[in-house]
Amino acid sequence: MRYFKDTTGQVHGYDETIPAFEPYIEKAIENKWKEVTGSYPPVETKDQAQTRLSPSITSAINDEAHQWGYDDIVSAVSYITSTNPQYVAEAKALLKWRDEVWSWAIPALNQVIPGETAGQFLANMPSPPARPVV
Repeated sequence: MRYFKDTTGQVHGYDETIPAFEPYIEKAIENKWKEVTGSYPPVETKDQAQTRLSPSITSAINDEAHQWGYDDIVSAVSYITSTNPQYVAEAKALLKWRDEVWSWAIPALNQVIPGETAGQFLANMPSPPARPVV
């Protein structure tokens, strides 16, 4: 395969072993499109994987809080000083879990494998707590 980046930055790939692609390759060269060397798409770096996966941790935490009826984890833990014992118990449980998740996540992000999916990465995340009943 040969890859060319057009003037808009879009990359086009053409298999040079297929005769039907020859005119496209010639046209790309004629138009002075930059040939992209190496593998394409480019191999993800560890830093890029960390940047890509980090938001999935926050999303997973917020999703759990949402399942408990809160807007997000910030809303859930804000009930830690509530006068309602149920809300306090839920806030404490989610706060403890959030801390466990980030205690796991920081070293896990340092060990991330480029190309790893969010599902693969989050598979080892600490499980959410059972919802307390007061």
